[in-house]
Amino acid sequence: MSWRLKLSNWLSDGALSRSQKQAELAKAKLKQQELTLEKLHGEIKQERIKVEQLVAQLQISQGFQVELGETQQQLRKAISESEDCRQKLPAAQKQLARLKKQLQKAEKNLSKSQDWLEQLQSPIRVAEIQKRLPKQEFDTLWGFGVNSPEVDTKIDSGSVLIKGWALGRRSPVAQIQISYKEHAIVGTPVNLSRPEVTNKYPEIPKANKSGFEMALSLVGMPSEVELELQAILKDETVLPLCAIFLKRED
Repeated sequence: MSWRLKLSNWLSDGALSRSQKQAELAKAKLKQQELTLEKLHGEIKQERIKVEQLVAQLQISQGFQVELGETQQQLRKAISESEDCRQKLPAAQKQLARLKKQLQKAEKNLSKSQDWLEQLQSPIRVAEIQKRLPKQEFDTLWGFGVNSPEVDTKIDSGSVLIKGWALGRRSPVAQIQISYKEHAIVGTPVNLSRPEVTNKYPEIPKANKSGFEMALSLVGMPSEVELELQAILKDETVLPLCAIFLKRED
C-alpha cells in the first residue's frame, strides 16, 4: 500500500481499507453470481431442449391420437358394413343358389342342344319295312301301301315323313297311328286324296279319300328302333300293317 493510501486510510480511520475489502468481496460474489447465472442459463437451455423434445413427443402423440381416432372411426364403419353384409348374406346365398340352378339348367339345355345337333347331323337309315297284317285279317282291308319312307332311305332332317294309303273293306279306316313298344306316339286321320288308289279301286267310294301323311320326330331316337304302323278302323278294330326298322348311322 502506498503512503498516500496509508495516509488516507489513517485519516479515515481504516474506512478505505474496509471499503476495498468490501469491494473485492462484492466482486468475488458478483463473479460467483455470474458463474451461478451462467450455470442457470445452461440448465435453462437444457430444460428448453427437454421441453422442445417433450413438445415434439406430445405432437407425435397427438398425431397418433388423431390417427387412432380415425382408425377407430374406420373400424366402426367396417364393423357396420360387416353387419350389413352379414344381414344381406342369407339373401345373397339364396340368390346364388338360384343362379346355380339357372346355370345348371342352362348347361343341361346346352348339352341337350348339342346332343340334338349331333343327332341331326347323324343320318338315320330305313333298314327294313316288314308287312305285319295277319292272314286272317286279309279280308278286313281292300289293301294298304306305304309310299314313304322307302328302304335304304337316309334321313338327315331330324324327322321322317310317313305317308301311304289304307282302304277298309269290313269297316272304313278312320286313323293310322305309329306305335313304339306298344305305346302310340303319333296318329293321323285317313282322308287324303290318292288318285292311284281311286284308279285301282274305282268301284269303292272311299278309295278317293284313303290317303294319310304324317311326320315323326326322330330327335332322341336310340341307335336302332322298330316302329309299328297300325290301322284303326271305324269299328275300333286295331290292325297291325307293317313294321319300319330305323338305324342311326355313325
